[in-house]
Amino acid sequence: MKALSLVGANTIGLIEYSLTHTLPADGVEIDIVMSGICGTDLAVLAGREEGQTGIVRGHEAVGIIVRVGEGVKTLRPGMRVVIDPNEYCGSCSPCISAQTHLCTGGAQQGLDIAGVNKHGTFANRFITRERFVHCLPDDMTWETGVLIEPVACILNNIDQAAIKPGERVLLLGSGPMSLVAQLLLRAMGVETVATDLNTFRVAFGSALGLTVIHPQSLELNRPEHEKFDAVIDTVGNQLDAAAQVVRRAGRILLFGFNGNYQFSLPVKHFLVNAISVIAAGEYNQHFPRAIRLAHKLPELGKLVTHRYSLEAYSIAFDALLNDPSAPMVKCVFTPNPDYL
Repeated sequence: MKALSLVGANTIGLIEYSLTHTLPADGVEIDIVMSGICGTDLAVLAGREEGQTGIVRGHEAVGIIVRVGEGVKTLRPGMRVVIDPNEYCGSCSPCISAQTHLCTGGAQQGLDIAGVNKHGTFANRFITRERFVHCLPDDMTWETGVLIEPVACILNNIDQAAIKPGERVLLLGSGPMSLVAQLLLRAMGVETVATDLNTFRVAFGSALGLTVIHPQSLELNRPEHEKFDAVIDTVGNQLDAAAQVVRRAGRILLFGFNGNYQFSLPVKHFLVNAISVIAAGEYNQHFPRAIRLAHKLPELGKLVTHRYSLEAYSIAFDALLNDPSAPMVKCVFTPNPDYL
């Protein structure tokens, strides 16, 4: 079958790929219907993050079960499902302490993450284990379902920052993850403002009833009462701006990935103003809650603006990496389009 693998440093390519024919007792084999292109995939190809060569990429995916192992109890062929790519071991000390996001029992002494350090979902089929597969509601679209993993990521950050109804949150950047966050926060009763350089995304967010502005319109030297309770850096290099607009005792959330970015911390400013910097890490058992919330937000599916076959990968990545003004939001691969 076909798959998209990291074939070299910062280079992805279409390969022939074979799954094992032996299914573990708790194994689940899934035809992938949609798999989302994530910002981390783009960061690897742009050289902002390292990636393991030889690994099939892709970690945001929905599909249909085609085969289950003899020990599988809750799933059966034909079910529409979403995949949790963070495959914790369940037996190491962090897992036993209900901190599965800090798992140390994987093959590389950490989480085994599909599409990152083990083969992922940019492929026709994918095999995982029963506990990492969750059923989709019958009336949920594939487009909404493919955003459940991003919803789980956002929920983890909202929880870690203790964001509450009535607060004001600034999101620096308004890409797919930021838009997911804005929709979730709005549903919680949180007021959001987001920035983006891409005029299409500014208009797109506005069409959803969100407040998205050009960064030049963001007033940095604002009085204390106009500053934000929390600022989320979804770009990965905006901590200087965040520090200027977060209120005293506010929170800055590190969310975007950029391994090349360094920030010189103004320690006294952070101490005197009691500003917290929060790095939430991977989500921790958030999938069931993410599914419930996504079910109440069908507008999430509107974020999926472009669909590509695996063979058209170069067109998708070229637009996402090289055209900052491209009129696109969330792009997905459709390895098995007959299901759509």
